[in-house]
Amino acid sequence: MRCYVLSGMAKGVIEDILSGNLKTIELRSAHNVATALRVNLGDCVFLTYSKTSDLARGVSGIIAEVSGKEVIRQSLFYSSPHYIEESEMAVVRLRLNPKGIGRIIQIKRGDLLEAIEAEVVEVTHFTAW
Repeated sequence: MRCYVLSGMAKGVIEDILSGNLKTIELRSAHNVATALRVNLGDCVFLTYSKTSDLARGVSGIIAEVSGKEVIRQSLFYSSPHYIEESEMAVVRLRLNPKGIGRIIQIKRGDLLEAIEAEVVEVTHFTAW
């Protein structure tokens, strides 16, 4: 199945999603935000703790369905006695329904800040590799 890939996730976050303790994730890293902005409700996402540069055939993670999406902008202010600086960042919140564990079969990367997609196969305890 074709999935959008969200990489560099903390192992604890992936375990919490899989166990059902965590339903919504907040994405702030540029590569994950770029991918999440292209995700629609009902789409499949593949979450892995592997970094973007390590994505390849055989990388494991979890498969989840997107049931909600929210894009917000956050402003941060820094100040010193001599100046005030403001920066703005886009944050994407995705509500997820875990479907199972999977492995990447083939990865499709685009240019910088384009969505990362992969062909993913669901792995059950009966599947041999």
